Amino acid sequence: MKNKNKETKIVILGSYNSGKTTTLENICEKMTKVEYNGTTISLDYGNITVDGKKVHIFTTPGQERFKFMREILSQGLDGAIVVIDSSRELTSTDRNIINRLNDKEIPFVIFANKQDILSEDLDFDGIDAPIIPTIARKGEGVKDGLSLLLDLMES
Repeated sequence: MKNKNKETKIVILGSYNSGKTTTLENICEKMTKVEYNGTTISLDYGNITVDGKKVHIFTTPGQERFKFMREILSQGLDGAIVVIDSSRELTSTDRNIINRLNDKEIPFVIFANKQDILSEDLDFDGIDAPIIPTIARKGEGVKDGLSLLLDLMES
């Protein structure tokens, strides 16, 4: 990670029910959740240590009414994971998140999650980011995707 003297901040973004919290659960052993009836309402948080550096990882709520939380949590981020539900089309929320990351030149990867469910042919035209097939519930692809993101953040 190119942040040699500071801690790293990664934010997991995506639409409602795409698998953001489950992704975080497969990255961090200990985490804090702020949920109501099983739905993230402000953030989830966990951290890990990679190569001696602390990596803070936050998830944001996916509902559009919590867009302000995405904006708050995205301040000062070093990289992002965008979790897409492969069993449905890309949402306007997904596209807005991707466009914003591109505009700000923030390194990010896309987790095409729920690969164990009948997948839609997702339209990734115009999106220049690595796409990692994942099954967050089983942890498949999650750590490999995180490693790829950390590599991108170094370059």
